[in-house]
Amino acid sequence: MAPVVALSGFMGSGKSTVGRLVAAALGWRFTDLDDEVERRERRPIAEMFALEGESAFRRVELEVLQDVLAARAPGDGLVLGLGGGTLTQAEARGLLAVDGTVIYLAVSPEVAWERVRGTGRPLAVSWEAFSALSVERDGVYLESADLVIDTGVLTPDEVADRVVRSVALS
Repeated sequence: MAPVVALSGFMGSGKSTVGRLVAAALGWRFTDLDDEVERRERRPIAEMFALEGESAFRRVELEVLQDVLAARAPGDGLVLGLGGGTLTQAEARGLLAVDGTVIYLAVSPEVAWERVRGTGRPLAVSWEAFSALSVERDGVYLESADLVIDTGVLTPDEVADRVVRSVALS
């Protein structure tokens, strides 16, 4: 089966931006898990959170992750931009431990907040809750990571270059 590079990290860490750059450099397909969830559900994630809550969203997110991994074509590499909370699910961590290399795009809560505040993300409403969630998730990101890259001090191109080099070495 073809390789999977899964980019994890908190909101605003650069998963989608870097993922597209990495996929282009490697000639692989890029899939943004949040975009896939919205496409499948035919509505924004914020609406899912508002109407059904986070736990219902996480169930759908896990199903979509399973489908994306199962749909990989033989010989085609995949760069997967995970949702910020995907790895909070043990099942998701298990799938990616078997099927992929997980790269944690680390970013401080302050830098992430500057990147995402006012964007309508359901978990980016108040600084206090946002920063607490960032700290809470950091351990899961670190535990799941095969590689950690600090995106707060690098440009997206520099981060993508480091990811591409790590893939070439593996």
